[in-house]
Amino acid sequence: MYRLLDERVADVRARLHDVLKSSADSVGGMYARDVAAERLTGHVNRLAGAEEGLVFGRIDGADGTVLRIGRLGLHVDDRELPLLVDWRAEAARPFYTATTVHPMGLRRRRHLRVEERVVRAVSDELLDGSAPTAGDIVGDGPLTEALEARRTGRMRAAVATLQAEQDAIVRSPHRGVTVVEGGPGTGKTVVALHRAAYVLYTFPRAARSGVLVLGPTARFLDYVSRVLPSLGENDVVLATCGELAGVVPAAVEPSDVARLKGSSVMAEALKDLVRSRQAPPGSRAAVRVGQEWVRLTSGDVAAARESAVASGLAHNRAREVFKEHLIGTVTSTLERAATEALAHIDAEITDGTSLDLDAAAEADLRALGFDGAATVDPAELFDAEALRANLMGDAHTEGVVESLWPRLPPETVVRDLLTDALTAAVHLPSLTDDERALLRSADAPWTDADVALLDEAANLVDGPTGRTFGHIVVDEAQELTAMQWRMVLRRCPARSMTLVGDFAQAGPATTASGWAQALGPHLGTRFTVHTLTVSYRTTKEILAATRALLARIAPGSTPSRSIRHGEPPRSLTASPHTLAATVAGELRAQAAANPGDLPAVICADARLDELASAGITEWARLVPASEARGLEFDMSIVVGPQEIIEARPSGERDLYVAFTRATKRLCLIAVRPG
Repeated sequence: MYRLLDERVADVRARLHDVLKSSADSVGGMYARDVAAERLTGHVNRLAGAEEGLVFGRIDGADGTVLRIGRLGLHVDDRELPLLVDWRAEAARPFYTATTVHPMGLRRRRHLRVEERVVRAVSDELLDGSAPTAGDIVGDGPLTEALEARRTGRMRAAVATLQAEQDAIVRSPHRGVTVVEGGPGTGKTVVALHRAAYVLYTFPRAARSGVLVLGPTARFLDYVSRVLPSLGENDVVLATCGELAGVVPAAVEPSDVARLKGSSVMAEALKDLVRSRQAPPGSRAAVRVGQEWVRLTSGDVAAARESAVASGLAHNRAREVFKEHLIGTVTSTLERAATEALAHIDAEITDGTSLDLDAAAEADLRALGFDGAATVDPAELFDAEALRANLMGDAHTEGVVESLWPRLPPETVVRDLLTDALTAAVHLPSLTDDERALLRSADAPWTDADVALLDEAANLVDGPTGRTFGHIVVDEAQELTAMQWRMVLRRCPARSMTLVGDFAQAGPATTASGWAQALGPHLGTRFTVHTLTVSYRTTKEILAATRALLARIAPGSTPSRSIRHGEPPRSLTASPHTLAATVAGELRAQAAANPGDLPAVICADARLDELASAGITEWARLVPASEARGLEFDMSIVVGPQEIIEARPSGERDLYVAFTRATKRLCLIAVRPG
């Protein structure tokens, strides 16, 4: 039977290759810059990215209808039914949601595991209560196989193993902000990434702008980087907040400073600071034109300021409106002065000669056959446009404008806010002296908390920068500060987002205790929350070991329910002198007993260099506890639980994260004093 299945899978692949070749040939016949060529290239990339594990399922209806389910859809012109149904299509829904209680018109659901174009495993589920036939292969099922499989250091797509509660979230019709919460191992990240692929498939307008995956660390983003491409979505940007803003943080700061910088008060403070640089009330100026000076009153300057503000442009762009208005005022002033000078000359001549020169000139013109007033247009005395052009590029004019409306680099604005005591006192009146003192760190390198401030300042002075996206996935969303949320929302005008988080795993900068508190100031009530309750990754034994810890860090929360058993966690003790040897010995023992498993050593950040220099990285992934969120390993060794607790204000939550990274085995090594 496997041979027959191989042949059918080969038919699907052959059709995919035909489509790929046709699409690639079409791209080759277009200019590289052609929009259609770019779109077709994206289509080719999606086809190529979905080739691995292209076919993974089949559903057989009670009426004899057969549909094969895959990572994308393929059609043949002369066939009524598609050769392959995209897993996101409505026709594929029963593959994920049919049960023996509600078979949804299906007799059988078949799961295929295809590797290198060969069918390696088949498992059938009979849903209508009928007896197995010779053509049915009833096995343990793909979920069990996936859960028991060894970790690779990269997240796999779960398109073949999504469970009903997960699929319901993926296919949610809600087009706005969807929150996916749940304990460790419930599949929050997998669900969010698959939902992003579903949104891009279902809503073409979102697909045209691509998807952003915002993660807490580069380590995490590398871990999830292959999921969306494997689902046929290649227009994906993966970034941390720093990468999104184009800033490389070079320092770590205390948690209380990070919380202060992340508070929403900073947005208003930056706005006030920029506004204070814009021609204060009562400002006057004088512009030199040749050897003459044109003096601008406070009303002239105020009118120019009002014009710039009314433009709605960011500070640096509005500066040009301000400058243009001032120059227009100077030009109009010169025109009025010329008119007044001519009138004064005429009056003096009339008084001295008793002649009305205008009347005499009009009489002469009529005698010559012309009709019209004998007036001189003041604009003819000088070239107004040339004057404007000269003033636009004049150094003195530029100096006047700079003094009234200076061009502001974002970095300067943030430095002024954080390092100038007077500025901090004026623009952060709600802060205490002690809080303002936390911000004054002159010439300090940028930190993670500064990134959102820099992005806010850039938006204020230069306007929207960078790319916007059709859909955004934010993992570990409970970590984001108010300022970081503003940064994210600027990049998603349509407010189409999937947010993933668990407040029991929140880091030290988090001040919110729930989604209403975290999102309410930015989104009001325009978001839906879905809770995953089943832990597929973490074993019953590991969850039981964390129960008391969870009760302390998240009182009242409902623990996840695990569907898997594993080994009870082990506890060891080592002195500082024997710690590296103890860790290495445990790793060697585990490698001998479980060859091929992926182990990790998780420790307080301060222990990292010591363990790395001892060669631990030859045996396992070495992960600081501050960067463990979102990762998973077959086996974890948590070094110095008490050190992890004491390292940061979120120490107990960091420890909870470290405890729940393992899918099979957990070992704790306490470090005793001395």
